[in-house]
Amino acid sequence: MQQRWNRKYLKSFGLVTDEGVLTNAGVLFSDDCRIPQSRLYCTRWDGVEKTDAINDAEYKGNILMLLREALAFVKSNTRRGWEKLPTGRRNKPDYAERAVLEGLVNHFIHRDYTVVGGEVHLDIYDDRIVLTSPGGMYNGLMVQDLNLDEISSERRNPVLADVMAQLDFMEKRGSGLRRIIDETQSLDCYREDRHPLFKSNASQFMTTLYSMDYDAAEGSKLALSWHQVGTKLALSRDKVELLMKMMVDYVYAKDLREAMGWKDSTKFKKKYLNPLIENGLVELSNPDKPTSPSQRYRLTEKGRALLEIMSN
Repeated sequence: MQQRWNRKYLKSFGLVTDEGVLTNAGVLFSDDCRIPQSRLYCTRWDGVEKTDAINDAEYKGNILMLLREALAFVKSNTRRGWEKLPTGRRNKPDYAERAVLEGLVNHFIHRDYTVVGGEVHLDIYDDRIVLTSPGGMYNGLMVQDLNLDEISSERRNPVLADVMAQLDFMEKRGSGLRRIIDETQSLDCYREDRHPLFKSNASQFMTTLYSMDYDAAEGSKLALSWHQVGTKLALSRDKVELLMKMMVDYVYAKDLREAMGWKDSTKFKKKYLNPLIENGLVELSNPDKPTSPSQRYRLTEKGRALLEIMSN
């Protein structure tokens, strides 16, 4: 049976004072959070280094809102592969969803909010997700030098941790790092060289989660996302998805053009069709005669895989 909410819980959790005024922790959970350090920077990089950004976003607000936006950004900028089996298919996710959630929660809860201008960074590369937040280990030690099974539960922000534990967003025993590892290792496609890494110094903490579906030899193919196509086409996700759904089977350019609201056939092909063809997402019915008036267009296997990612 669900427990009814009582305002006294705000005080018992340490979210308000005896006078009914929000504490700093309370402000971090409030709708009108005005702590400037409560920010999140998200970037999807093109490749495995910080070169060109495919997608980026900045958010300010309470912890729960930042967590929601971070999870949405991860979902939109990573892919879920699948393997054909005799009786169907098996999902081969890039990352363990609970490991990503646990990592994000750890960085929002255990970060140092006294660092003016500090924020949580979420960087997604072709081969990994990197989470960075201000403030090292609360006890001053370096996490990379410790046995994770023996780390004591010393919390910089105990009120935040208690509330998030009550909401089932994190472990109560201070075993979040071990949970990240266990959830990652539980994946069917887990490989030892994709083991999560944790690193800290005096000023920051970093968590690295490696993609289970990344292959360096085929990095651009495996890391393909709608953002890469959308950026080249300068289209929204909805328009990219609509365009590709019309090409599940062969279709004439005229029908595509009319559906997208274009009159100029040359500009339409340059803006829409050519980039999809160049990326190996669309094939021609008559590739030997690209300008044939009877030419039709259809998604390749690679294009179908991308459409499936977009539809999930």
